[in-house]
Amino acid sequence: MDHPGNKVLTANASVSSNFFESDRILRDYLNEYASPKALKYMRGKLFDLGGDAATVMDSLSMDADKNEPELIRRTPHGEPLNRIQFHPSYWVLLDIAGRSEMFYVKYDPELREIYSADRHKLGFAAGSLYAMSELGQYCPLCMTDGAAVVIDKFADDSDKKRLIPRLSSRNGDGLFTGAMYLTEKAGGSDVGQNRTTATKVEDDIYHLNGEKWFCSNANADVILALARTDPVEKGTRGLSLFLVEKKLEDGSRNPMDIIRLKEKMGVRSMATAEVMFTNTVGKKIGDEGEGFKVMAEMVNMSRLYNAVAAVSGTRRAIIEAWQYLNYRVTFGKRAVEHPMIRQKFTELGAKYVAGFLLTWRTIRALDAAENGDEREKTLLRILTPMTKWWTAENSVYSVRECMELMGGNGYIEGFIMPKLFRDVNVLPIWEGSGNIIVLDILRAIKKTNALDALANEIRSAEYKLVNDRLERLLKQIKSLPEDDPDIAEPSAKVLFDELIRLTQTGLVIKEAQNNSHTWAEPAAEWLLESLDNDFRLQRAPSLKKVESLIGWEV
Repeated sequence: MDHPGNKVLTANASVSSNFFESDRILRDYLNEYASPKALKYMRGKLFDLGGDAATVMDSLSMDADKNEPELIRRTPHGEPLNRIQFHPSYWVLLDIAGRSEMFYVKYDPELREIYSADRHKLGFAAGSLYAMSELGQYCPLCMTDGAAVVIDKFADDSDKKRLIPRLSSRNGDGLFTGAMYLTEKAGGSDVGQNRTTATKVEDDIYHLNGEKWFCSNANADVILALARTDPVEKGTRGLSLFLVEKKLEDGSRNPMDIIRLKEKMGVRSMATAEVMFTNTVGKKIGDEGEGFKVMAEMVNMSRLYNAVAAVSGTRRAIIEAWQYLNYRVTFGKRAVEHPMIRQKFTELGAKYVAGFLLTWRTIRALDAAENGDEREKTLLRILTPMTKWWTAENSVYSVRECMELMGGNGYIEGFIMPKLFRDVNVLPIWEGSGNIIVLDILRAIKKTNALDALANEIRSAEYKLVNDRLERLLKQIKSLPEDDPDIAEPSAKVLFDELIRLTQTGLVIKEAQNNSHTWAEPAAEWLLESLDNDFRLQRAPSLKKVESLIGWEV
């Protein structure tokens, strides 16, 4: 019989039963930046989703992860089927996503008009809670919104009317999910090497032929695919974008052969495949040869989803470690009382706040840009790739550090950490790896006034140390030689990393100064200290200060 003291955690151990109710940082931010009317509409849905995310979603997510999708190629009679079979938990998770209204609040015509200034804040608030428990399904959800964005902006009225309500349904049974078939064997991120061809049949209807190499959410109802309409024009200029639906108008299957499902390190609950188009029916969206420019709308939305996923994964890891170590006794006292653990939580917490504020500043810019704010539109152009890059890399680091904080149990399957670590490792790769992102930031600086807009955003914090470093940094960025990539590209990576740090520090300082959030001040202190590279003796922050920084209530 176990002795009462022979336990991993103390007898009074408790965990959150509602991620929305527990998260003071998210609630504070929404109270500050979403309109009271919009938040009143969404609050109950966020509360319900927060409860699901903290309870039932974990077991559903674990089941869907362990029982990966299976490709059923043929019927028992040998007829081609190409059906992907999912564990039942996958569909329950999809239904939870629909009920949360993360899409409905953005695309229902009436709600879209009422909450036009907050539609992305409301949708991503739900998404951030959902992704704390299920990152695998959040990828198809990301591409569902991305497909809706492109269809909403570029498709004809009949397709908008038919598809947008299905892409924003409030229940899993009625929800169409989206996908983006972009990459091919030849080039990967070098989309200009794509070889899939599109042959015109009539009007805007084409037959697509070729193989797509990395098709996430291969079970999608609505697919956006790039194909080459002009075999002579090289690079991305010969590519057009096509709407490919899983089913044709008569209800029959659109011919697409799923070659195999990818065996991935993480996000195993959703299906990623290699797909062959053979006279697959596609409808051209946008102008011929402008496919990559149109697809960029979906890519940019996906990058923001990637950042939200990264921030949510980071938050979940920190909270798991925090809840665990508050009730773990080591060397005669609670683990969180040890100085080095307090110091590590301060670092992880400050970086989380920095990533959170950077991501949500980008979401605010998206809402404002859609409502005609040209300055915010320019700012969005540089914030989107910056946010995707930093949050993705930080999520991998932070989850690993939290695993170590938990010790051996952090490494054991059955706890959430191993699955979470596998899942977040895809985030630096999806939607543009770090090198691709650096090149995109370089383009933003070269073609727009984005750098000046961002510099003014940083200066508005009115903090001398930050602004002095900024001015030195701007001189270096502006001195990058456009005609010498051997200098410009590797130098840019280091310079942009510093630019992101200064952007985050400015955002956190303003939050601490203007809104008096208890979690902002200790984050600002850590970020400012990290700008000073001189060695000095350090004192671990008090446990009370760490508790304020973590901002989690059970």
